[in-house]
Amino acid sequence: MEKKIYGVEAFLNRPKALEEEIRGDIDHIASLRSIVEKTTTQMSFTAGRNPSKNEKAFENVMIQIAEEEAALEAKQKRLVELKLEVENFISRLHKKEYSMILRHRYMEGLEMSSIMMLMHLAKTTAYDLLADALKAAAKLYAE
Repeated sequence: MEKKIYGVEAFLNRPKALEEEIRGDIDHIASLRSIVEKTTTQMSFTAGRNPSKNEKAFENVMIQIAEEEAALEAKQKRLVELKLEVENFISRLHKKEYSMILRHRYMEGLEMSSIMMLMHLAKTTAYDLLADALKAAAKLYAE
């Protein structure tokens, strides 16, 4: 059963992992935009000296930004699809409590302490419920 639970946890964690990747991509694009800004400023100070070199560097960064933004858009679309897929899977669990705890943990990314407060559960009860929900999810995932 351990292998099945790991498989379902990996499935449930896919949207979160993609969100983290998207955040990294957004940061990278922001740094490229900063380079464009610096290149534009530098081009204005060196106008007439060697415009082809500056223009080529500027053009390369702009192309890279366009390509990375297109890739980012595709990832964001995939994220929406993954979230729907995981949400639909979670909603197929027969016990409302199982769906609720998995939704809080994997879709919302809440820590167990927050889940305990939201669901009014003692620590042991919350962890037992999560374990039971994961077992039920693993069984459903294997079907």
